[in-house]
Amino acid sequence: MSDFDAALAAKLSRNAELAKQRQNAEVKMDRVQAEAAERRAQEEKERRALSDERHTELVERLQEVAGALKQASPQDFVVRMGWTQSGEEFIAKISSRTMRPSRSLFIELDRDDDEVLVRWHSDLGNALELWRLLEVKPNVLEKLVLQVADQDFWREGKRPPPFPESAGE
Repeated sequence: MSDFDAALAAKLSRNAELAKQRQNAEVKMDRVQAEAAERRAQEEKERRALSDERHTELVERLQEVAGALKQASPQDFVVRMGWTQSGEEFIAKISSRTMRPSRSLFIELDRDDDEVLVRWHSDLGNALELWRLLEVKPNVLEKLVLQVADQDFWREGKRPPPFPESAGE
């Protein structure tokens, strides 16, 4: 065998070895990508479960506190609550009936979009806030309902009240 034949055989052998290494690396990469995709899917499933749980918790608390306001002061506040036709959002609207300045608080708990939308509409101006479901604790809804009933603030205020902090409360 000549030097050329030996060098050629060595190169071809090395090429075959590199092809095998590449094939093994591709198999490993495919496995790593599949594991990562599986992890992401599991994390998303867990996040969705937490989000659904928080949505349920917020809906129940909003029904309680808005219902308590309606029962305690039906002459002063109109409270409307319910699910949208799609069943994706729970909406509550609390409006002053006889109190001045007039004001309404709109709260939308959106399960599928993972959002809590809160909007003030009042004679003192309007304000809007948007939070992620998992950021909002039930006591934030309590504070909002207390704000709508706080006649001292509204009588002396120049704008709608600041939104309560959502995280960590």
